[in-house]
Amino acid sequence: MAVLDCFVSVVAPVHQCGGFIQEFIAEVMAVLRGHYTNYELVLVDDGSTDETPKKVSEALSQYSCIRYIRLSRHFGMETAIASGLDTVIGDFAVVMLPECDPPGLIPEMVQQARSGAAVVFGVRKDRAGEPFWMRAGAGLFYWATKRVFHGALLPNSTQFRVLSRQAVNAVTRIKEKYRYLRLLSFHVGYANQSFLYTPVWRDGKRRGRGFWDSVGLAINMVVSYTTHPLRWVGWLGLLASGLNLLYMGYVITMFLLLKDRIAEGWTTLSLQASGMFFLLFLCLSVLAEYVGRILEESRDRPLYHVLEERNSNVLLADKERTNIVKESAPPREAAHG
Repeated sequence: MAVLDCFVSVVAPVHQCGGFIQEFIAEVMAVLRGHYTNYELVLVDDGSTDETPKKVSEALSQYSCIRYIRLSRHFGMETAIASGLDTVIGDFAVVMLPECDPPGLIPEMVQQARSGAAVVFGVRKDRAGEPFWMRAGAGLFYWATKRVFHGALLPNSTQFRVLSRQAVNAVTRIKEKYRYLRLLSFHVGYANQSFLYTPVWRDGKRRGRGFWDSVGLAINMVVSYTTHPLRWVGWLGLLASGLNLLYMGYVITMFLLLKDRIAEGWTTLSLQASGMFFLLFLCLSVLAEYVGRILEESRDRPLYHVLEERNSNVLLADKERTNIVKESAPPREAAHG
């Protein structure tokens, strides 16, 4: 098989992956070595407290072209991916999750990107194995957001994707606190192409979000990337104001025409008051979400903090351009001795 003369970077956020991280590293490195002249695997540790740091440190002495970025705490998968993309130097960047994305699909996805698609993203064939509430909720979410995001969020799309250098540069320029790569990949506007695949769970256990985490993610995605909810409550408030104005006209008319036969309108007034307060607090709830986002963005805090960075001794696979760095993992001979 011909080895392509291009540089491929793989970004993998890891969190509590000690049980299978070495297996993942071995598979990725085998694929990269067999297909590309230069490559790198960037592992971003999102605050793991298990044996993940130890296992990765061992791998640094066994393989070339691995970089390990350990964040100071758990910032979340999206932030971990962002920190990895900030450092990659390849012509193409592959983003994948160690627990479920198969490395064997990297060459085919990269080839599609080389053929002209700036973003090649994975789409799960189905949601088999997920609880009913998750499948139903996902279907409702994708249906509701189809127009909100103008079709940018394809149902069952995943984080597994390949970005061209141009797309990586565009995505990393966006410094928003609430980041979702699935939406940012389309927001930058470059050509994209889907790739159908079936996730493979390494530890035999499906990882997923809980109910409230899923609801929170859906709200954050909608509020962070569109102003449609504001517009909706604006129209709703305008409609309520118009209805209230009509009701005022009705009351005045009845007062003038049937002044002597008007009964006390306790029920009507109560319904009107409760309806208006409902709409008022609904509008305030939506406004509060956007005000909260404005506050977060105005704080201008760093997106993440790095606890440590380590790497293999050799960072370039091409022997004619090998870059030797100092103060890194011990060489293989020393590690075995």
